[in-house]
Amino acid sequence: MAKPAGRSVTIHDVARQSGVSYQTVSRVINNHVSVADQTRARVLAAIEELNYRPSILAKSLVTKRSQLIGMVAYGTEQYGPSQVVQNVERSARVHGYEIILATLSAFKEQEIMAATSRLQQFGVDGLILLTPYDAHDIVKRLGTRLPFIMIDATADVDGTTVSIDQLEGGVIATEHLISCGHRQILHVSGPSEWSDSELRYRGYLQVLEANGLQALPRYEGDWSPGSGFGCVQGALQAGLEFTAVLAGNDQMALGAMKALKQAGLRVPEDVSVVGFDDTPETAYYDPPLTTVVQDFGLLGRKSLEELLRLIEQPQERFRHFVFQPQLVVRGTSGPAPDRA
Repeated sequence: MAKPAGRSVTIHDVARQSGVSYQTVSRVINNHVSVADQTRARVLAAIEELNYRPSILAKSLVTKRSQLIGMVAYGTEQYGPSQVVQNVERSARVHGYEIILATLSAFKEQEIMAATSRLQQFGVDGLILLTPYDAHDIVKRLGTRLPFIMIDATADVDGTTVSIDQLEGGVIATEHLISCGHRQILHVSGPSEWSDSELRYRGYLQVLEANGLQALPRYEGDWSPGSGFGCVQGALQAGLEFTAVLAGNDQMALGAMKALKQAGLRVPEDVSVVGFDDTPETAYYDPPLTTVVQDFGLLGRKSLEELLRLIEQPQERFRHFVFQPQLVVRGTSGPAPDRA
């Protein structure tokens, strides 16, 4: 039997092609166990031959689920948020779901409300909010009865959250530099309105205070290499003395290294540099970059699993999951000059 001309293939076409009922075809599509192997093989062959694609809409009428998840995200032009979105999407496909993504031009209440409203019009089964800013007040005003989960939100919000411990990332990076003998550490942070940036900065301050060290003035970038370059160049021109740079992400670390080289300073002999994120390029910087690793794959998988738990069991209590980052030591960090 050829593909029916002029119309889409239906489940009934597959049933006729394979000589079974449409209910049997439905059981095969949904991986039901009560189908004989020979029958399953015949139905799958018919599906392949006819190029049949099950209708999500038709399936949702039976299951009362759309198999769609709405995701609201901001900052997806940056490495971290883009990796989170990709890993959530991969994990969703494994579980038979599709993601409808709404990106924000600004992390503002009005835009978030509009985005969640649009997604609900598609009949999504749940929502994922990638919240790089403080989302406590926004979450209280969402007003959605849909299950939702927040990524990168702090644990004081009213909802299930999955995040990486950004404060701990700032702690382990600063402790590493102090263990190398550095006492004057310049911090080039990301934008202060990003919660990740603020938590990393707090970790830096916490370790300095615990070791009786004075924090240098904070230089704030915008996550780009150019801003890292400008911040370090500005610190050098201001006459600040430092033997290490802790950058808020790997791109700013790259810019910092360029500024140091342009000033005639060697990395790590004169100034050590540590980044954040472990982007794929960092192992190929010259020298390779010491950085804080975040497991975005784990973040995506756990976020999706928790949302599915809330979809299946709406009355479940909120839970907060915080994963620990790891430090990868490479060639950009070493002993402070006076200990070399």
